Amino acid sequence: MSETAAITRALAEAGLPSSIHRVRELSGGCIHRVCEIMLADGSRVVAKINRGDQVGLFEEEAAGLKALHETGTVMVPQALAVGVWEGVAVLLMTALAGGNATDEAWRRLGRELAALHAADAGDLYGFHSDNHLGSTYQPNTFCDDWVVFNGRYRLGFQVELARQNGRLTGAEVRRLETLIGRLDEFIPAAPRPSLLHGDLWSGNALPTVDEHGEARIAVIDPATSIGDGWADIAMMQLFGGFPSSCLSAYGQAVDDHGRFERRIAVYQLYHVLNHVNIFGRGYAGQAMGLVAGLGC
Repeated sequence: MSETAAITRALAEAGLPSSIHRVRELSGGCIHRVCEIMLADGSRVVAKINRGDQVGLFEEEAAGLKALHETGTVMVPQALAVGVWEGVAVLLMTALAGGNATDEAWRRLGRELAALHAADAGDLYGFHSDNHLGSTYQPNTFCDDWVVFNGRYRLGFQVELARQNGRLTGAEVRRLETLIGRLDEFIPAAPRPSLLHGDLWSGNALPTVDEHGEARIAVIDPATSIGDGWADIAMMQLFGGFPSSCLSAYGQAVDDHGRFERRIAVYQLYHVLNHVNIFGRGYAGQAMGLVAGLGC
């Protein structure tokens, strides 16, 4: 079955008109092929496409988008259908209209993220299913201690993966293990459990407009879990960063104030180690710089 036929089946699964007028490739598909589908009635949807054995990644993404959408805070595309047809996996989603990244839209995103992190997410850290951070498996086993969770399922997991793959030297691994042993000095054991986007770098924030024509910033491609809301903010300050107006609006809206430099450094280390595991030792120096900044 061709990709077009698989998309047609996904459209039928979603209860949408299956007459495809045009398919346009979209940028940003590092792992999957991403296309905008223009239907004969003029409506648009977005399809992610991959081999059938990759459908689990689409199911994870759909679950994350659903969880974020249900908070009524940040703007996300909605998953319409997920499936495999004759070896082709498809995730069908609503399309986001192009918009302008106005300063007010960025400030609004900051406030929306504060509302997301204030929403009730239960009492445990983790998620109801494991998922992926980029192409890296991300375990989300529920835990009632944030320090333990990070030691086992975030930093500890990344360090062990890098050790197995030869991406870190023995000395680097030992320094990282020392840091993990001291995590209770840098992050709290019981921050408010908040639903996190989980992979909130600048490429996953898209200027758009809502149904009222107001400028918004939507977020896409989540690696969702429940944890400390400042973990999202830490990622927002890596790999391109977000406007200061967005970060300031978040800081003004949250009820958690103080100095967060060391906490943010720990959360950034997780993402930089993930880049070490995906892209190689070119990121090892940045990782060890964060370790040094924490005195380890």
